Amino acid sequence: MYTASVCLAGSDGTFNSMGEGMFVNFGGVPLVEGNGLADEIITAELRLDLVREARRRWGVENNIYQLGHRGYVAVAGGARDCPYSYMVDLAAGRYRLPCEDEIVIVDGTGCGFPPPRAA
Repeated sequence: MYTASVCLAGSDGTFNSMGEGMFVNFGGVPLVEGNGLADEIITAELRLDLVREARRRWGVENNIYQLGHRGYVAVAGGARDCPYSYMVDLAAGRYRLPCEDEIVIVDGTGCGFPPPRAA
């Protein structure tokens, strides 16, 4: 996969931002980075054929494969159980932080954004 990190350069009327957006390739190498100037637009060529080739040929670095085949170097075909309770809780909609009831800012209304709504 490629990563596109979008970052405002300038002000949105509430916050001033430094505009350091970037595109990073599937190997973790930045392809292009913003220089922090207002109103800057960055672009990059993203080659899906290279991503597909890496997915087919990379081993340990193939994170999308390893997500579903955890421990494939120790168990033929990979371990299929899920020993991480937070993942089970996330999937079931039960995930909560120990300090969840103490968190004060839980949406963007304090910055002028409307309250969130379920889609």
